[in-house]
Amino acid sequence: MVAVFFLGTFYFQQYAGYGPLATGLLFLPIALATMAGAQVAGKLVGRLGARKLGAIGMIVGALGLLVPALWSTTLTTTIGISFGSLGIGALFVVASATALGNVAPEEAGIASGLLSTFHEIGASVGVATVSSIAAVSLIGGGDAGFQRAFLAAAIAAIVATAIAAIAIPGRNRTQSPAPAH
Repeated sequence: MVAVFFLGTFYFQQYAGYGPLATGLLFLPIALATMAGAQVAGKLVGRLGARKLGAIGMIVGALGLLVPALWSTTLTTTIGISFGSLGIGALFVVASATALGNVAPEEAGIASGLLSTFHEIGASVGVATVSSIAAVSLIGGGDAGFQRAFLAAAIAAIVATAIAAIAIPGRNRTQSPAPAH
């Protein structure tokens, strides 16, 4: 999903013809949606658990990315990425909660560093992938490359949903109360 921010910038500037200021303004609802997703996730992670919330976040991200993959206009791209950003905001909370909530306090710095490292590696691989797919549109014009790149990102989010459902630790079950004597 982070790579989609890069892809969206190219879509708005190279394909739709907007300048940097207009592109920045088009990203305003996307930024607000990311923050809203994080706020909601912060309140729900304790109730739903990280695994379920992570899977929901990825599904929301995938659904949002399908919008510009299927209907490529400035409005639908902004709406789709904004909706998907609700999911990425939730994922930021889930990633932090699972990475930092399952380590001893003295290991929090290492866990945080690993989280940041893998975030950046994922973003780099994502940017390389979606920009390579979108290159058809960047070089030859049209929006087919952009649509395929958004579709590839949506498929990656669906695959990540399955991974999240398996890899994210389940809710910690409280121990049963001791029987009364």
